[in-house]
Amino acid sequence: MPPDSQPPTLVWHRTDLRLADNAAVTGAAEAARGGTLGVVVLPEDPAAPFVLAPERASPAVARAGARGAPPGVPRCSPRRLGHLLQAVAGLRDEWRAAGSELVVLRGHPVDCIPALAAELGAREVHTAPCPAFDELHENAGVARGLAGHGAELRVHDETTMIAAADLPFGVEELPEVFSNFRRLVERACRVRAPLPVPVIREAPAAVHERAAERSAATLAAPDLADARAAAAAHDPRSSFASDGARAAGLARIERWFWKDDRIARYKETRDGLAGADFSSRLSPWLALGTISAREVAAEIRRYESERTANDSTYWLFFELLWRDYFHFWVRRWQGRAFKASGVLGRTPCGAQDREAFVAWCEGCTGEPFVDAGMRELRATGWLSNRARQNVASWLARTAGIDWRWGAAWFESHLIDHDVGPNWGNWQYVAGVGNDPRNRVFDVRGQAERYDRDGAYRARWAGG
Repeated sequence: MPPDSQPPTLVWHRTDLRLADNAAVTGAAEAARGGTLGVVVLPEDPAAPFVLAPERASPAVARAGARGAPPGVPRCSPRRLGHLLQAVAGLRDEWRAAGSELVVLRGHPVDCIPALAAELGAREVHTAPCPAFDELHENAGVARGLAGHGAELRVHDETTMIAAADLPFGVEELPEVFSNFRRLVERACRVRAPLPVPVIREAPAAVHERAAERSAATLAAPDLADARAAAAAHDPRSSFASDGARAAGLARIERWFWKDDRIARYKETRDGLAGADFSSRLSPWLALGTISAREVAAEIRRYESERTANDSTYWLFFELLWRDYFHFWVRRWQGRAFKASGVLGRTPCGAQDREAFVAWCEGCTGEPFVDAGMRELRATGWLSNRARQNVASWLARTAGIDWRWGAAWFESHLIDHDVGPNWGNWQYVAGVGNDPRNRVFDVRGQAERYDRDGAYRARWAGG
């Protein structure tokens, strides 16, 4: 780098793959003197087996965790990885349209981020992760690595619709029941307006070139090409195809809200199983942060102002509150959000029947409603909320399998995987979360109620 040039400021993207309504991007742009660059670190080995024990545990605990790991579950399925790559491609286009560049690396952030900062002479790295257990440890490791090069990690706490700073209680005092959380928040909080895309100062041309070359080399890996192909493949039984890029998410909002007025009927249709429009299907974009919850909330308010406000428009906002609750939940409980006994230390369903679990994963349990859901998940990377609750209940409560195995399978395969909602909902279903209701589902009764004509079962399970 020329001696008279100013070093760039970096934005480390994780589940915030957008420039708009992004506190980390805004903070970096305001602080930058030598330009701003985005950075994404892709997983080095997404096909590695999913291990429940954290890597930082003792060797004995790690070995025990490996023995109890869910069989046949990769850390990240090719389809889920491909969806991420679609989002990254869209983010790269955004950075370029803003006059800058996105650096795409591969490996562990604790190694990659400090090394890139040292190479570019960056003094600040801005990020905005969901502050869950692994992410906080990752932050600490990256911060230590940056400090060794005289750089600093700046973390922006802006991943929820309701800002943590606006809550009428501390996160450590989060109500144990969602309804109490909802009442307090609706009474005391407002949703902040989304932040605009800031003016981004360009980095020197040499830095642009180096960033583009590095990204191109990373993205050319054969397994990433396979993942892109997996994400682009469409099963003819599915009524919906999702592209991870922000532009596709915005187009979905435009159509579902404004062109087809589907939001006005959402409460009546939300328990659907098949079709493209019974729900908003915005969760894949929300999960990766290509669109933000605040942007969706702002669109709800605009629709209510310009078209109609009813129970259905409120219900979508209600679902965003549930998402917030689980983000704060995983932040409050940290490592206990992933323990077999749950956040309150209850006796879990703990059988580790590998054969029964594999049958569930493959949709071969012999229970048509469960099998239909699991085959749809495997084929598309997505599943309706109604189907998720049923397949989860069957695994954890009917088959008595370790609920963490099911949560791991969902994390591996769902294109809309979001750590708090996934692990929090699995705890609820397994009876180890902080939920007063009994969530054992009668899957046959549910099938008769929600799939009366058997069309969903026939489509995915052949009967």
